Amino acid sequence: MNLIDILKWKEYLVEKLEKKETWVALTKFFAPFGIAGIVALAIILTNYLKLGGVMLSYFFPPTALLGRVWAIPLGLGLGLNVWAVIGAIVFVDADTSLFMVWNFDLAIKIPFLGELILRAEMKGHESLDRYPWIRRLAFVGIALFVAVPFLGTNAVIGAIIGRIIGMKPWYTWLAVAIGSILGCVFVAILAYGVHLLIPI
Repeated sequence: MNLIDILKWKEYLVEKLEKKETWVALTKFFAPFGIAGIVALAIILTNYLKLGGVMLSYFFPPTALLGRVWAIPLGLGLGLNVWAVIGAIVFVDADTSLFMVWNFDLAIKIPFLGELILRAEMKGHESLDRYPWIRRLAFVGIALFVAVPFLGTNAVIGAIIGRIIGMKPWYTWLAVAIGSILGCVFVAILAYGVHLLIPI
């Protein structure tokens, strides 16, 4: 093999590497949408539309501003199984935070979506200023931040905070998922307790 062949082989490897990185980036961008689409299709096919409605109300404004404090009591009020409601909310949190930890730098350049993400990043900085313990505790701090059912303590902000403080994507995603589970269980117990005390 002569020098020219070696150089061509090197160019071939670089080209393949760039293509591979492009495919990885595209997979990371579209995978959360694909996962959400599969779950949406399963909800439609199983005629579990009430659960889909709860998930949509949790995801889209204005009810999304109230987060799980709104969505879980809504699901219980519709007669849904408490574990199904918790699973649905945790899924939305896990899927949206997966998109954020994988695609923050790319998503921030998309028109309209980028503006929303920049606003969320500003909220992330404000949250770090308000709750400096998040930075010190890192993983546990993000999990607790997401778990506490206050306005603005959602999975997307939690994922952005993980990015701001330099946590690895998978650690951030796991912290957000654990925080979501803890927060959902807490709100579900509270909502169920209120329902037992004040039956409607």
